[in-house]
Amino acid sequence: MAKYAMTLGLMALVSVGVAASPSLADASIAARCPAYPSHLRVARAYLAEGKRAAALVELRLADDALRSCLRDEAAGGSLIAGHGRRHRVG
Repeated sequence: MAKYAMTLGLMALVSVGVAASPSLADASIAARCPAYPSHLRVARAYLAEGKRAAALVELRLADDALRSCLRDEAAGGSLIAGHGRRHRVG
């Protein structure tokens, strides 16, 4: 029961994060943050197989991916704008 409540809470947190970000709400989340829907699909597959613990891990990864995209958006470094940017190594 506690895992179920935690899963629902995490899903609610993720959906609030999406709603709170006008920049992500304007465009397709899949295009702006491809890792987010990917983790959600894997979580859904795990739930269909009855693997709740694995689904919860994937939901946490989805939340992390979404938070990362939101941070990038807030810093002005969207995935699309940053695509051609070179990163320094070292």
